Amino acid sequence: MRVLHLLDHSAPRRSDYSRRAQALLEGLRKQGVQTVHLTGTGQADADGAGDGWHFYRTATADRRLPLIGRAAPDSRLGAAMSTAALALRLRQVARLTRPDLIHVHLPSSNAVAAWPVARLAQVPLVVDAERRGHALPAYPFPRAERWALGAAHAIATGTAQVRAVLRAEGLAAKAIAVVPQAPDLLPGRLAGVRMENLLGAPLLAYAGGLAPDDGLDLLLTALAQVRRRHPALRLLVAGGGTLELRFERLLAQPALRGHVVFAGPLSYRRAADVLPRADIAVFPALGHRPCLQPSRHLLNALAQGCAIVASDLACHSELLVHGHSGILFEAGSRAGLAKAILDLLAQPWRIDALGKAARDFMSTRRSWEVTAARYRSIYEMVLNNCDASR
Repeated sequence: MRVLHLLDHSAPRRSDYSRRAQALLEGLRKQGVQTVHLTGTGQADADGAGDGWHFYRTATADRRLPLIGRAAPDSRLGAAMSTAALALRLRQVARLTRPDLIHVHLPSSNAVAAWPVARLAQVPLVVDAERRGHALPAYPFPRAERWALGAAHAIATGTAQVRAVLRAEGLAAKAIAVVPQAPDLLPGRLAGVRMENLLGAPLLAYAGGLAPDDGLDLLLTALAQVRRRHPALRLLVAGGGTLELRFERLLAQPALRGHVVFAGPLSYRRAADVLPRADIAVFPALGHRPCLQPSRHLLNALAQGCAIVASDLACHSELLVHGHSGILFEAGSRAGLAKAILDLLAQPWRIDALGKAARDFMSTRRSWEVTAARYRSIYEMVLNNCDASR
């Protein structure tokens, strides 16, 4: 089985996206799937290797037109030209490599370029689909993207919530498989990173955004309440940027002053260093906006064996078993969050128990080998269905 993978343009670079993509490709190859790799528009580099992998690349489309000038990349004209350039490049690579199946990775808008190529070549199409957050730019042709998803032979999503949204959007008759995300970090915990005798100075960690719906405001107000019983409690905030200024007045309160540190955004390498040192990792998203999939920081914290306290959003409840691999509290409830933290601090032996259960779950149910096996099952189902229909 030879599968042509259409990836984001950043796949050959050193990034969190490339690590995830290459981990999946390596897992597929171990299971006997031949992989061919094409990146989307955004690079002018020639075809070649990236971190030991060969990538066919799509150069950035020339958006200069007579009388019109240069089209902006985020404009409808610029997007249309990039889609056309990607479709032509995909057609070339498909003719050269003759794949049995084309797999479009995120962003799912690349399916707009892939479906006509797959149709002309009579090759099945599998598409990874997501629902974008408000902070990300929307594809200017949503109807075309929805059409392309409907034309795919199968769709893969990260959570049951995304699948439900896609079905509500009119894809109920389409085969939609849930392929849960795997963490960036390998399951495990650095030996000796947590001090056994903390002398009543436990460490909380928060990794995520600083927007109101991310819940850091809620965590800070709950922290002020918890510190009445644990005055040495500290909080490490793995986030930063201009939104950090929103918290100046709150952090100036006597209950929080000197006990909260902003460490900047949490990259892949720093995550491996920071997360294992926390006693409790808190994910207090409020859920005012739809939260369809868990934070990658949450997946990494679980893989690193952190004790997790998270709001009871659907994407968290799907991942965590309350009292076994994490503690869930009512989203938006300061009292519920404070109680969850206080209960764990009052029973410190539960911290390691929760962390071990979380780490075991990620190593057995959310590894890249398991993810690759699920994708292989989708490939086989699609190919068998296409053979039966001929």
